[in-house]
Amino acid sequence: MTQAQPEAAKKKRGAKKAPRFSREQADVRRSMLIEAATRCLSVGGIGAFTIDRICKMAGVSRGLINHHFESLDGLLVEVYKSSLYASVNNQIDEAKRRRAEVSDWPPEAALAALVRSNFAPEYFSRENLLIWLSLWGEIAVNPRLKAAHRELYDAYRAELAEDIAAVAVERDRRVDAPALARNFIALVDGLWLEWCLDESVVTPQAAEAAGFEMLEAQVGPLRNA
Repeated sequence: MTQAQPEAAKKKRGAKKAPRFSREQADVRRSMLIEAATRCLSVGGIGAFTIDRICKMAGVSRGLINHHFESLDGLLVEVYKSSLYASVNNQIDEAKRRRAEVSDWPPEAALAALVRSNFAPEYFSRENLLIWLSLWGEIAVNPRLKAAHRELYDAYRAELAEDIAAVAVERDRRVDAPALARNFIALVDGLWLEWCLDESVVTPQAAEAAGFEMLEAQVGPLRNA
């Protein structure tokens, strides 16, 4: 071994290890924090949504949260965006992609797929109960979260109304698509809440059937699309 080699080995042994989180990409760290914050809401409600609890859940320092989010409200908005609308937004994106790529994809297939996405297990889930209740209550008093809710809700309702209108036009039916979209969303929310509180009242399958029945009464059959 040359003289240079032992010196290099000493430097290597004496070098400090890079912090574990510095080796992870920023989007991975951000997602990790959002997931930890979501778990805090799901087990303890809004009272558990504190920097200390989120840091403990994620196993990180307070500085990491401050680095990725300018405030606790900012993190709360990201939890709302990524946790509660992820399934539906993915379905919206898929519907738009398929319409763009498959010109003959029937509009009733797009609407049926969007309806079913509301009842997917990861969305129609009791695990979301405390998250939804916490955020619904917070929306009423938090202007920033209220603005995020309005943006997401309007986008989803607009996509649903567009799909309803497309089916109605194809079948030569006259419907108030925006109002029907609004009523459908309210029905889904109400049935989901009933199921979470008392499963003897309704099942997920019955809730999905009720959603289809509401739309089919206005635009015709959808479930076989």
